[in-house]
Amino acid sequence: MRTPLQQLSHDLARLATHYDISGEWPERSLARLTEAGAWAWMVPAAFGGTELALVPQLQAYEAVAAGCMSSLLILSQRDGACELIAGGRNDRLKRELLPRLAANEMMASVGISQITTSHQGGKPVLTAEPAGDGYCLRGFMPWVTSAEKCDVIVAGAVLPDGRQVLLVVRTDLRGVQIDRAMNLMALECTRTAEVHCRDVVVESAWVIAPPAEKALSRTSPVKIWTVVASGIGLAGTMIELIGSHAERGNGALREQAEDLFLRYRAIRERMYKSAEELAESEENPPITGVRVAVNDLLVRLAVATLVFAKGSGFIRQRDAQRLVREAMFFLVWSAPEDVRSQTLAGFLDPPLPESKSLAT
Repeated sequence: MRTPLQQLSHDLARLATHYDISGEWPERSLARLTEAGAWAWMVPAAFGGTELALVPQLQAYEAVAAGCMSSLLILSQRDGACELIAGGRNDRLKRELLPRLAANEMMASVGISQITTSHQGGKPVLTAEPAGDGYCLRGFMPWVTSAEKCDVIVAGAVLPDGRQVLLVVRTDLRGVQIDRAMNLMALECTRTAEVHCRDVVVESAWVIAPPAEKALSRTSPVKIWTVVASGIGLAGTMIELIGSHAERGNGALREQAEDLFLRYRAIRERMYKSAEELAESEENPPITGVRVAVNDLLVRLAVATLVFAKGSGFIRQRDAQRLVREAMFFLVWSAPEDVRSQTLAGFLDPPLPESKSLAT
């Protein structure tokens, strides 16, 4: 008998490729998350949430990602908004928004990539200037998941003096313009889009915390733990698919499938061990190495999935093709330079042979 999380993963998987092909908002999958109580997982108990501890959080995200990465991205970006609101200093915002978010009475997301990565030569693409007791926003948020479905977006903007400020932007405010959803390599049904702010005035009541040099220095709406757990979930699904094909074969390919399984299991155990260490200590154990290992694993599994699935892996209507494309998302999702550099380094080792060797 399946556990509740295993059943959730199973139910989401039945719909994942359908929504991947259609690109439509995954209504039925999100309804299944509602049944599972997922919208309350990351909301503090004081505001009606479940407030899962770290290890159960990772288990939950792993299960959702194993079933449907699009549902996971929508959920995690909404949870990121909840985390930032809950971690801010605006108690009124917490009381007003968090209970509604826990009850799935509204949709939220984050628009903060403009203050976590550089754009256009490092110039801020979303600025905030004092306007009365609030701020006037000009520019755009380059990446907002669920944008067209959101009631509010937690945004980060840069002040004239270089400090950053986090605000809750209502999507019904004058001057907020949501572009058409992007044509993405994968996860298109998340309806991710650019959001423009044309002289959008945000009153002080919607400011999460006072301006700071680094608005996200103490917390991150897309924790590296979230990315790692989601990658492990996707990897587990790919391992299952590879295993189903390997069972019908023999020889080297079957042995290689077993090697991939052992690699996956070791990285998964490493993630949970790090999480348990964090739960038992105030010191944050190193997690970047695990993130790089997950990236490396996913790329290898993507190649293996195509090798084992053969021609069916090139057909859009098959699960294998979707999984391969979703694996590539982890190379860009919340990936700082050190993660990207170390990921590439793994594929450049050993170094390229000398030209003389190539000719032999």
